[in-house]
Order: sequence, then C-alpha cells, then structure tokens
Amino acid sequence: MITKLEKQVVKSTELIDKMITTYFIKKLGKKEIKIINSLIDLGKFDFNKKVILFCELVHMSSINSAKFKVYTKINNEVVLNDNLLNPNYLKSLNNYFPFLVNTYLSSEDVLSLQQKLTFAINLLIDDVVKLTKTHTENPEIYYQKKVKNIFSS
Repeated sequence: MITKLEKQVVKSTELIDKMITTYFIKKLGKKEIKIINSLIDLGKFDFNKKVILFCELVHMSSINSAKFKVYTKINNEVVLNDNLLNPNYLKSLNNYFPFLVNTYLSSEDVLSLQQKLTFAINLLIDDVVKLTKTHTENPEIYYQKKVKNIFSS
C-alpha cells in the first residue's frame, strides 16, 4: 500500500524531472536533444542520471548537492516499493538517516522516530523542488568567475 509520503515523492519526482528536462532542452542544441531523447527511449538516461548531470552542470553548494543525492536515494526506494519509513532501513543508508535528522530537525523535537523521518523527508522534498526551480530558472546567479577574497589585503 502506497503511503501519502510515497505519493508526494512520486509527484515531486515528476515535477523535478520535468524542470530538469526543460532546463536541458533550453541549454542544448537540436542535435543533442535527439541524442537525449534516444537515450531516454532506451532507458539509459533515467531520473537519477539526469539529477547527477544536473548537479554537475549547475554550480551549487555541497550541502544542496547532497540533498539531491539523498532525494534520489529515497526516490529509488519508492520506485522499488520498499518500506520507506522503516527506521532500520534508513539508518543503514550510509549516513543518510543522520543527514536527514541533522539537516531538518532539532534535537528537542519530541516525535517518534517514524514521525521524525516523515517530517524530515517532507522537508527534503520541498527543499529539492525549490532548489530545482531556482537552479533551472536562474542558474547564473549562483556562479561567479571572479570571487573576491575578503580576507586578503
């Protein structure tokens, strides 16, 4: 049975995928679009690969890049229909569980473990959607070729 959170992940993934695809189409020429379309048709350019390429092309902080990475891992679990909110599963995800809790929750939150995970994942979903929108609409804002060192004289 699919939970409300899993539905939210699926809906958000569709939105993020559409925004990233539109970004690629705007940035690439017609020849490259044909190549991408053929890769999509062959199943070789899936959501995870789009996100990886997007994170490499768009300059963003390492924490924001990590949010995308964790989001894709959670999305994979929804696609594979595993129990997303199994605390033992999330704890075993190479520090993703601590990342979610440390990034989105304060230690004073009085919630059960499952409530904390649900809350943190919801915040992550919202965050990744906003980051995708920001980086696809105004990617140049976040990159400066000549950054002045304020500590040098």
